[in-house]
Amino acid sequence: MKRFYKRACPALIFLGICAVFLSACKTKPEVSTNWPSAILSFVSIEAIDTAGISLDFTLTIVNPVSFGSRFVVEGGHITINGNEIKANGAELAFSGLDENKTFSVDTGSEDQPGIKEIPVRLELDVPALISAGVPLRDDFTVELVLDLALTDNMRISFPFNVSETVVFPYIREPVFSITAIAILKAELINTRFRVGLRIENPNHFPVDLSAFGYTLYGNGNYWANGTERNIIRIAPKSTITGDLYLIMNFIDMPRSLLDQIIRLENVNYRFNGEAMVSTGVDYLPRFVSSFDLSGYSEVFDN
Repeated sequence: MKRFYKRACPALIFLGICAVFLSACKTKPEVSTNWPSAILSFVSIEAIDTAGISLDFTLTIVNPVSFGSRFVVEGGHITINGNEIKANGAELAFSGLDENKTFSVDTGSEDQPGIKEIPVRLELDVPALISAGVPLRDDFTVELVLDLALTDNMRISFPFNVSETVVFPYIREPVFSITAIAILKAELINTRFRVGLRIENPNHFPVDLSAFGYTLYGNGNYWANGTERNIIRIAPKSTITGDLYLIMNFIDMPRSLLDQIIRLENVNYRFNGEAMVSTGVDYLPRFVSSFDLSGYSEVFDN
């Protein structure tokens, strides 16, 4: 299974800032190639379900010069799988900035530079990305570019940017579908059903299903429910089929429903439930997947 990784892309501030700061000094200091620099680093990824993913970064400014520096965050660009996100689907949040999105870095020296770290969080809304037409593949490739500027007291701005790229697995929910509904035994008290179920794993890694509970309705009436306690493993990019067995008790149900079952009429069914899905992926090792299926099916004797 492919683990997420990152590619760092540090950026150095234009050496042209040297001219501005040197011009403000009465005595010209020795020219140094060490100037304030910035880097954007990936920290971690987390999610509570498949719909929302949080990426945490750190923007680090290193100031090795003997005067303070002030920076402003002018914007950001987010590219996912080669597509720049310009609307819904991604949101940036910064910690430690003032209302003008600026921050200061303390003075320093080459031996002990001033350092400022700004936490940056990128929130991804996967359904919104899908609605926006972003091509989703087996992996997410997310590039975050921050547009920054170094400013001085004369409000002269030196723009630059930093970037970071992160690659991590795209986790999809299993896809459930009904293949058949059959009566195995019918009597005045109980009726035993066989529900044919197909489960697809669209991921490029195996998943395990456990704590699998479900309920079957026919023509708007509750029929039966059940629980599958055995762990179901589904290989990558594959589909399994199987049967679930439910027992309907007619004691508290109308006689008309029993007559309908005995006649083996077609029914409008609804089949819903949920299962715990284990992925083996670090940022979302497990989640609850819910399903709610409905359709029109022949109920046949088997």
